[in-house]
Amino acid sequence: MKTLLLFDIDGTLITTGGAGFRSMKRAVEDELGVARALEGIPVAGRTDSIILRDALAALDGRELDTETRDRILERYAGYLAAELEATGGGPGVFPGVTRLLETLIADDRFDLALLTGNFSRTARIKLGYYDLWRFFPWGAFGEDAVDRNDLLPVAYRRYTERTGRAADPARTVIIGDTPHDVACAKAGDARVVCVTTGQFDKEALEAAGADVVFHELSDVEAVIEVLAGR
Repeated sequence: MKTLLLFDIDGTLITTGGAGFRSMKRAVEDELGVARALEGIPVAGRTDSIILRDALAALDGRELDTETRDRILERYAGYLAAELEATGGGPGVFPGVTRLLETLIADDRFDLALLTGNFSRTARIKLGYYDLWRFFPWGAFGEDAVDRNDLLPVAYRRYTERTGRAADPARTVIIGDTPHDVACAKAGDARVVCVTTGQFDKEALEAAGADVVFHELSDVEAVIEVLAGR
C-alpha cells in the first residue's frame, strides 16, 4: 500500500517573502474600504478562511459570508500574481524541495497531494510561479474548511474518490512547518514531519508533537527514509 504524503506550502516548500500576506491585506482593505486589515491576526499555519473570518470580525464585527470571501479572493489572486512578478518571487523555493518532489513523484511507494490553508486558486498561483504545481494532482485547501484540523478528513475522502482505496492514517504523513500542521496530523492519526524553514524552531515543533523535525529538506535521501517509515 502506498504512503500518502500531504504537503503544506508556505514555510515548508516556499517562501514568497511576504507577498501572500501583503496581497491578502491589500485585497481586504480595497474590497471593504478599510485600513490596517490583518493587523494583529495570526496567519502562520492557519487557513485563509479563518484568517479572513478573524480579520473581518476584528474590523467591524461582520461575518465572512461566501460572497464576500469570493470577492476578496478575486482581488487577492490578482494582487498575488502581480506581487510575485514584481518581486521576482524571492526568496522562493527552499533548499532540496524541487529535487525531493522530483524523486518522490517517480517513487511508486508514494502518492503526493497538498494539505494547505491556502485557497486552491492562490495555491496554484504560488506553486505555479515556482514550477511546483506540476507535482500535486489534487489537495485539500483553505476553502474546504475553516479549521485546519478539518482538512485531513477532506484529504482522506478525496484520496478514496481518486484511487478507490481507503486512506490509511498509519500510512499518511503531513509535511509542514507549524504546530498547526502537527495538530492537524494528530487529530487524524497521521504522522507528521516538520521543517524549521518557517517561523518555528525545532524545540517548538517537537514540543507540539512532531514525529521528526528537519532543519530543511535538502538531505533528500534522509527525508525519504523517514517518509517511508524507516
